[in-house]
Amino acid sequence: MRSALAEKLLVKIMDWSPEEISKERPLLQALANFKYDEYQQFSPGTRFIESLVKWLSQFEHIEERRWAYDFIKDHLIFISNNQITHLVNITYAEKINPVIVDKTATSIGISKYLVRKIAKSTHYKSILRRSLFIGLSDGSRIDQLRRSYTRISNEQVLSTYSISNDKITDMLGELKKSGIKKRFNTVFLIDDFTASGTSYFRKKDNKWGGKIYKFINSIYGHDADIKFSDLIEPSERLDIHIIFYIATEDAVKKLNDNIIAFKTEYPSYNFQFTIGTVQLLEQNIKDNVLKETNFVNSIKKYYDDQINDSHYKMGKHDDPHLGFNECSLPLVLNHNTPNNSLPILWFPEDKKYIGLFPRVTRHKDE
Repeated sequence: MRSALAEKLLVKIMDWSPEEISKERPLLQALANFKYDEYQQFSPGTRFIESLVKWLSQFEHIEERRWAYDFIKDHLIFISNNQITHLVNITYAEKINPVIVDKTATSIGISKYLVRKIAKSTHYKSILRRSLFIGLSDGSRIDQLRRSYTRISNEQVLSTYSISNDKITDMLGELKKSGIKKRFNTVFLIDDFTASGTSYFRKKDNKWGGKIYKFINSIYGHDADIKFSDLIEPSERLDIHIIFYIATEDAVKKLNDNIIAFKTEYPSYNFQFTIGTVQLLEQNIKDNVLKETNFVNSIKKYYDDQINDSHYKMGKHDDPHLGFNECSLPLVLNHNTPNNSLPILWFPEDKKYIGLFPRVTRHKDE
């Protein structure tokens, strides 16, 4: 569909007056050119305005289309590739370096505000070298993070939270070559986004699960499939720092509460933790979405329950039209739309209704 034709159809289905056309057309073209056209999951040849026409056409009544259109204009949050790249590039300075500085200051007994002196010390270099950087998914962009600060060695970075015996041997050998006799005692667990925290640390049917749980259990519970315990210094407390480039306020709180509860159940597990995010999505984002009652109530009618698989049901789902775990987000990431966003935004192309930014789902029931 050509852009000119798409614009004509948009005018028709929205029943815009000449004044509305002159107001809305430049705005849509700017949004499409500046951000929305870069969405990676559009079908080949499709651009934002064409997708918008197809999406709005699904709403039966003109008032529903106007509610939907206004919602996109007023509430949609689209994070572009350039924005995510920027978040990755500032992560060391904003979230990692303060941890290393504080730990160094405590170690040598000086004020943490003497940053330049600390950063030039051998203690700082040693503490940084004994830190592991682990990506929790493909979205962690862990290689880009490593390149953003040249003092991070490739031999202390892992793109996944599983590891082979050969890799363990190599990493410990390189650590010894650098003059450090002990093993790693600080771990940074990195990922791009969380809205609910469920996939990282959760308790269901009285059993703990999630990526971060698996990592911790591999050290203290001796998980047979993951052998991180061989990398960690057993004589020292382990410092775990969980960092997300983007996270909701609710997810950070739930993760913090769950890990504290887990530590209470397993007091012999000798670790402490922090959770940080470079870009925090505050609770008022969800609150503002739910205030749009006309639109939120209307999308109940346009809900396809085929997405209610076992993965979707791991979160709250009394109101599944609000997204996974009822997160109610208006969020789109340039590479994919999270399922925590309103499903009307991301329904895959094989469903009854098509999302404005169709999502590619990684986890599917067979």
